Formats: sequence, C-alpha cells, structure tokens
Amino acid sequence: MTRRHILLATALLAACYSPQVNRNWADRAAYGLLDGAFERVAGAKREFVVERAVDTLRKRLFTSTEPVTLSLTEALDVAAENSRDFQRQKETLYLSALSLTSTLNDFRVKFGGGGGGGVNGTGRNDTSNANLSDDLSASANTVAGTRVVASFVQNFLRSLLNGGDFDGSSILNLSFTQPLLRGAGRHIAREPLTQAERNVIYALRDFERFRANFSVQVVGDYWNVVLQMANLASVEATYESLVRSRVQIEELHKAGRKTVVDLGRAQQSEYQAAATLVTRRNQLQTSLDRFKLTLGLPITALVQLDSAEMERLVGVGVVKVELSQEEAIELALGRRYDYRTTIDQVEDVGRRVLIAENSLDLQLDLTGAIQVPGEPGKSLNLDWQHINWSAGVELDLLLDRIPLRNAYRSQLITFDQTIRAREQAEDQLTANVRSSLRNIQAAYESFRIQSLAVELNKQRVEATTDLYDAGRVQAFDKLDAQNTYLQTQLDRNAAIVAYAIARLDLMNNLEAINLNPQGLRFDLTLPQPAATSAE
Repeated sequence: MTRRHILLATALLAACYSPQVNRNWADRAAYGLLDGAFERVAGAKREFVVERAVDTLRKRLFTSTEPVTLSLTEALDVAAENSRDFQRQKETLYLSALSLTSTLNDFRVKFGGGGGGGVNGTGRNDTSNANLSDDLSASANTVAGTRVVASFVQNFLRSLLNGGDFDGSSILNLSFTQPLLRGAGRHIAREPLTQAERNVIYALRDFERFRANFSVQVVGDYWNVVLQMANLASVEATYESLVRSRVQIEELHKAGRKTVVDLGRAQQSEYQAAATLVTRRNQLQTSLDRFKLTLGLPITALVQLDSAEMERLVGVGVVKVELSQEEAIELALGRRYDYRTTIDQVEDVGRRVLIAENSLDLQLDLTGAIQVPGEPGKSLNLDWQHINWSAGVELDLLLDRIPLRNAYRSQLITFDQTIRAREQAEDQLTANVRSSLRNIQAAYESFRIQSLAVELNKQRVEATTDLYDAGRVQAFDKLDAQNTYLQTQLDRNAAIVAYAIARLDLMNNLEAINLNPQGLRFDLTLPQPAATSAE
C-alpha cells in the first residue's frame, strides 16, 4: 500500500468519526424506527423531525412593529412551532427511538479492532526489539441467549540489534456460552429488546395523546380569549349607550323635565359601566398574555386574535350530542392511547415475573472454545493441524438466595399493583367520560335558557324604552333593563363557548380528535367516531 493510499484511508476513517456524520447516522436510525412505530400506532408512516423550525413567528415578532392577527388554525401552527412543551415531547419521543437503537446494537454482531507498536530493550547491548500488533474481534448476543466471541490477533517482532525483517505470529480464538437453565430461552434473552420496542410504542402514544391534549388546550384558550373580546365589545357598546343616555337626561334635567334622582341614577350607571370596562380590558390583556405563553411567543409581542371566530361559533350554534353513556364509555376504553398503554404494561410486568422465576434456577452454562495458532514464520497462515479446543459446563449454585427471593416476590407485588393501576385507569376514564357528558348537557341547557333570556330581555328593553320616552317609567327602569339585557347576552356567549369546549373535551376523552399527521391542526367540525379503533 502506497503512502498516498494510507493517507486516503486515514482521511476516510476520520470522516466516519465526525460529529455531523454521527448525527445524521443517528437520525436515520431513529427516524426509521419511528416510521415503523407510526405505521403500527396510527396506521401510516409520518414525517417526523425533532428539530424546531428555523424561521418561526417568534423570531419574526422580535423585530415586528405591526400587530399580527392569528386565526385559530394559525394559532395551532404557531404553538406547534414555538411551544416549549411540544418541543420537549418531540425530543422525548426521539430519545426513546434512539435508546432502542442501542438495545438493537446489543443483539447485532459488534466488531472491534486496533493495533499498536513499540520498542523495548535490556541493558546497553543485550537486547533491543521493535514490535507491532493488531487485532480484530467480533462478538454477538443472540436472542436465544448464546454469547459468541471471535478474535484474530497478529504480532510482529524484529530484533533491532540483529536487524532483518519482522517475524510474525497469529492466532484465532472462538468461544461461545449457552445458558441451559438460568437465562435460557428466547423470551428471557430477548426481554431487553422486547421492552425497548414497546417503550417506543408507549412514547409514541404519549406523544399523540399530548398532541390531542395540547391542541384542545390551545383551541379552548383561543375561544375563551375571543369570548372576552366579544364581552368587552358588548361592555363598550353599553357604556357608550349609557353615556348618551346620561347626556340626554342631563339636558332634560336642565329643562326641568327630569329629576335629580334620574340624573344621579344615570351617572351612577355610567360610572359602574366605566369600572366594568376597565376590569374587562385588564382581564383580556392578562388572558392574552397567558395565551402567548401557551403558544411560546414573547409576552411583549403584538398579537391579536380573530374576533370572527366568535361569530363562527355563534353561527354554528349548539347541536345536541346524540351519544349514550354506554357508547361513549365503550369508545373511550377502546380508543384511548394512555389506557391501552396501561393494559400493555400489565403484560410487561407479567413477563418480568416470568424472568424473576427463571432467575431462581441454577446457573448452568454450556461453554466451548477453539484456538487456531499461526504457522511458524508465516504470520497470515493459520495452522489448522494444531487446533486447540475445549468444551464443558459451568455451574453456579447461587447459594445466596435472598436477593433472588426478594426480587421474585417484589415482581409479584408489582404485578398486582399494575393490575390495580389498570382498574383505576378504567374507572377514572369512565368517570371522565360521564363528567364530559354531564358538562355537555349542562352547557346545552344553559345555552337554551340564556337564549330565551336574551329574547325576553330584548323585548323588555324595547318596551321600557318606549315607556320611558312616553314618561311612564323612570330612568332606573330603563337602565336596569339595558344592564340585564347586556348580562344575558354575555351569559349566552359564555354558554356557547362552554358548550363548544365541553364537546371538544368529550371528543378528546374518546380519542376522537382527528389531528393532521404533523402539527396540531384538526377538523373543527369534530365528527363523532362510529366504531372502536384498536391497534
């Protein structure tokens, strides 16, 4: 091999150890595993990238001087790009897949190699030698529990006093170990890999569950903010109306047609409305700041929400959900990712009980080894005529039984705890579904009642205004009617939002939020699931 070839080989080897090459290598391995996991859990492969987007709204807002109005779907996109919690969940999923690559590597053939060189001597003129050595090795753990190790070693020696070429020797070693009792069996030996594979599925389910919960939170917070915006607009309109009414009464009072009591009541109503207006504005800004935190945006960012979303909610109206309690509970128990993981974890602990039982057995291993020396003076030629071999068994009575006994008994208790946890999860999910159905019913009835109240108080305002203009009622009656009408409008808007959020919460409890493959968007019409979807 020429010097040029050696330098080229060294450069290629160094490139394999570069950080970027290793990062790309890790990504290919982890993303490949996640593709299969997504296909198993969601029914299709998905494009998953752990890194945050580069050009995000957060970065643009730092330099923006103009307000940015976010629609509901845009808010979901912004949360997916900028939310710290969402990014943390993505990283957790990625790391679970990365951990699986390490476990997979434990069951692959692993190679090792290296070399060295040096000089040594004794006295001044007695001996002086130079030696070179290199070795290659391979090892593998099979899913049957077999451990195989192979190594090939070469040594070269040259006397520096006598000169001459390097004299070499080589040797090939091969050994294996097969458990016969403790640690024997595919289900025992493969358990670390089995659990690592299932952990990726659990992490993916957690990620999908987080996506649904987080999207519901973003939408619910968005609706609550636009509700406050609509309420503030109603309060502002009422305040302006009270100002006009107070001015009118002042003019009539000056003309002697209204009493000072009428004027005082008008002024007091105006002051109360002004105080309410200040409170509502403060509450809206606080809610908007909290929403920015949820989205992962700077608190000082100039962000507005689309007030048309409240009009859309009012336009959609309230349609009663036709779903029985029994159907809802059955859907939830069949679809919820977290509940399915709880069920699977009972199986995980059951496997660990079997492993603990196996650990109570004696350690009896079948061993074997062969050694092939090199032919004298021919370093690369193995002397197959002089193979050394050995075979035998190794027995460990494991006389210290207390740790094994305690580990086994602990696993039995853990198994019982896991069964109770599954029962608790089932009961809790059932309770959540029942609560969601009650909340929907309560919100529906509240909307129906508030809608009737709005119509009633609208008629009252119209009638009271006519009577007031005719001088048949006092200003207090007119102002009271207006204030009551405003409050019923606010209560109706709140009932609409409460119903929309309650329906969203029910669909989430049924694992029926149809999220897009990436991000947090979903079908806001919330189609009701028709059947149980199981993995």
